[in-house]
Amino acid sequence: MRLNLFSGEWLKKKFIVEKHRNKGIDTRLATGLLEAWVSIIGNVVLFIIKFAIGAFIGSISIIADAFHTLSDVLSSVVVLFGFKLSSKGPDEEHPYGHGRIEIIATLIISILLIITGLEFIKASVERLMKPITVGGGWWVVIVMTASAVLKEWMARFASELGHEISSSTLEADAWHHRSDAIASFLVAVGNLAAVKGIYWVDPLLGVGVSILIIYTGWELAKSSSHTLIGASPSSEVIENICSRAKSISGVEDVHKIQVHDYGNHKEVSLHVEVDESMDLLSAHDLADEVEKELTQLLKAQIVVHVEPRSR
Repeated sequence: MRLNLFSGEWLKKKFIVEKHRNKGIDTRLATGLLEAWVSIIGNVVLFIIKFAIGAFIGSISIIADAFHTLSDVLSSVVVLFGFKLSSKGPDEEHPYGHGRIEIIATLIISILLIITGLEFIKASVERLMKPITVGGGWWVVIVMTASAVLKEWMARFASELGHEISSSTLEADAWHHRSDAIASFLVAVGNLAAVKGIYWVDPLLGVGVSILIIYTGWELAKSSSHTLIGASPSSEVIENICSRAKSISGVEDVHKIQVHDYGNHKEVSLHVEVDESMDLLSAHDLADEVEKELTQLLKAQIVVHVEPRSR
């Protein structure tokens, strides 16, 4: 079956599947590194093209957007180091591994998103109060539209990879790409409107998009912060654990469920109640069965405590 390069399937096969199979590289790490390098290379290439064309035609808007694109490299570098550091195994000082570094990376990117949104909304309001002509004519439209399309592809690629490995870091970086895509598209739209003498379209759209970017950054920051400080698991997770444990014959009740999220590693403990007449060996076997069942469900380290249930 032919792989579609534009869909990213070729990249995933070459740099995730083959690296995992031939070099033994962890799939999660390979996925994070692929997204980071695609982002870094893509942003650097876009910066060079935008800056060269902007300087050639004397377009301030393209030059400014070129440096906006270059600034996105920073968030991709955060992804790169976040995944590399979080992939380190447990050590004496960090017995549960370094997975929460990935969550910290998500928090950093979300803060960068909020800063980007605030700068974007400030520039939009200033331009709304003092409209200016966006120069460059059709050069701006062609270059900015092409840039927006490529950045949206990078956003979707990052989001797809993030969904596959349940990574909020990649989801956050996807939004960073999307903010740049929107900025590039608005320069194009603003230029078309300015040609017809309508100068308020670009800044008005900018205000609305800025609010969306800030809101997204805030939600990501809030979610990652809750995880870092040990937020309680969702009621859905608790219900899934209870129902799966109770589905095993011999388990009469489940309580004291605790879930500790360390990024790419989770620790789950729970108490199961069994008939008080059950012998010790049978109770131990039952606990093992519950642990195996929940390990398949949660992909986590499970610890089961057995308690007698009196009649």
